[in-house]
Amino acid sequence: MPRLITEKSFYQFIKCPNWVYFDAHALEPKPHDPLLLKLLEEGLIEEKQRAVLADREDLVEVTAEDPERAFEQTLAFMREGRQTIYRGVLIDKHWVGHPDVLERVEGQSHFGNYYYIAADIKRARQMRDDYAFQGCFYAELLEKIQGVRPQQGYVISSEGEVLNYLIESFASEYKLTLDAIEAIVAGDKPAHFVTSGCKNSPWFSECKAQARSCDDLSLLNRVWGEEIARLRAAGILTVEQLSQKSIHQLTDIVPDIRPDRMELLHAQAVALQSGKHIIRGRADLPEARVEIFFDIESDPLRDFDYLFGALVVHDGIQEYVSFLAEYPDQEGENWRAFVRFIESHMDAPIYHYGGFEQDVVAHFSAKYGVSELAREAFERNMIDLIGVIRASVIFPLSFYSLKDIAAYIGFEWRTADASGANSVLWAEEWLKHKSEDVKRRILEYNEDDCRATWIIQRWLRETT
Repeated sequence: MPRLITEKSFYQFIKCPNWVYFDAHALEPKPHDPLLLKLLEEGLIEEKQRAVLADREDLVEVTAEDPERAFEQTLAFMREGRQTIYRGVLIDKHWVGHPDVLERVEGQSHFGNYYYIAADIKRARQMRDDYAFQGCFYAELLEKIQGVRPQQGYVISSEGEVLNYLIESFASEYKLTLDAIEAIVAGDKPAHFVTSGCKNSPWFSECKAQARSCDDLSLLNRVWGEEIARLRAAGILTVEQLSQKSIHQLTDIVPDIRPDRMELLHAQAVALQSGKHIIRGRADLPEARVEIFFDIESDPLRDFDYLFGALVVHDGIQEYVSFLAEYPDQEGENWRAFVRFIESHMDAPIYHYGGFEQDVVAHFSAKYGVSELAREAFERNMIDLIGVIRASVIFPLSFYSLKDIAAYIGFEWRTADASGANSVLWAEEWLKHKSEDVKRRILEYNEDDCRATWIIQRWLRETT
């Protein structure tokens, strides 16, 4: 049976080339949960996709599950000249494409005075390379099928906005990526390089085990590929070898890595080898009687930010407050309630972990509006703890996620399978069935994320 290349191969390759390799060559398959894979690719569930396409007058859907039959059904719709084809399948030899939408436009093709362009429906509001490569893949398949290659690719957002890009602008990078994927599928094992992108792969444990077994330099947090290449060219092949060199030796033998950057890489290597953190400086944290620790829960499959959670710490006394939207049409009302809460805590620092909360606040402020008081509070008081950490501490960890850092300093989530991905599955279950037990699990998970953020802040204050 030929090993297939699909549009998903491009996403997998960008995240972790070994994901493509393991999928193609493993004796036992390890597929992702379909919802999780859609989540990782920033796709939307069919219910939301249908809502985006609801205004199309001549919309037909490919219903066959078998790829070959689905391709035949797609071709039949294309020959008929149907305006919008949902869930089409495009096949040429071992290439299989699954564009969310095929749209008829004027022009000449094998079918007559029209041809088809492809689009995917994504929750993202800006273009990414993997989207563009997928669009280039669809364009090449369409050229083989209809005799004309579309000049533009398209992504449709959850709100119906159309983002377009020129296929030609990505053609060379796409071809290089496709060639690399073809080689991997044919049997060439990619060079090992573990990154945070590997965490998205069902083969992450294998990737991490391989890196640890050879003490690979990619275990260093946020190391760049070109830095590893330069270190290897200088004869430094492992984390241990890097840790044993002095900064003076390293700057001599690898002069094309900046001294400040080399010092950081060396410190990371020392931390990994010793299993102990290294204090770089004092964490810059404001003093305040009232502090807020903020975390958002979202269902990206519906592009629905449904829970704003806050742990309020007032003179050491903790109170968890939640703002929960039961249905997507309550999102704006829920946001306004949260804004009123922020207005009542104008002087409280708002701690969060990572950029997601800031992105949602900015998006909701534009979409639903925000008072000048709350806007001022958000702009003045939001503090991203990951930025504070990077300036003050080096941890003996390859990844600096909230879960990784909090676990290192001893925090435990109440739910054993707590994770961002599982919280999305819980959200889907809750939205469909309104189970109080699932709702309780979601709230506990969000509260634990807020508490983990507080624990890290307190640790930084006491340790640095």
